[in-house]
Amino acid sequence: MPYKNILVTVDGSKLSELALQHVVRVADSGARVHILSVIAKGHVSEVASLASALAFTGSVTPQWPATEGIADPRVLDARQKYVTELGEWLAQADFNVTYEAITGEVVETILEVAQRGFDIIVMATHGRTGVSKMVLGSVAAAVLDHAPCPVLIIPAHSVTSGS
Repeated sequence: MPYKNILVTVDGSKLSELALQHVVRVADSGARVHILSVIAKGHVSEVASLASALAFTGSVTPQWPATEGIADPRVLDARQKYVTELGEWLAQADFNVTYEAITGEVVETILEVAQRGFDIIVMATHGRTGVSKMVLGSVAAAVLDHAPCPVLIIPAHSVTSGS
């Protein structure tokens, strides 16, 4: 079933960019594709992402770690340019593309944006191990558990192997 209103999350990694190929596969002709990139609050984005995900799953108290730092505006500008470039690529394939780069708690921000009425969320996992797996896997799991619509999660091995 082709989707007409798709939210795709990207984080600046090549893996998340390759997940856009899956968006093209599931999108209806002329679909609206909204590209979202969330820059975690604070200076240590992976730890902030972990805290955000764990707070959503109830595995840690919301105040750990403190992630109230102000994002570097140059980083936000660079991320905005990045999502704009991705949007231009999708627009060439005749999709109605919107995009935003924002600073916030990763899981909560994705879920808030998803409340805008999307038919599906498309996001990639990184296929990492150890703490990195817990961080990024927890974000995908938290989004999957709380999303208001279906979630298509692209595992690293399927994207990198060309499946």
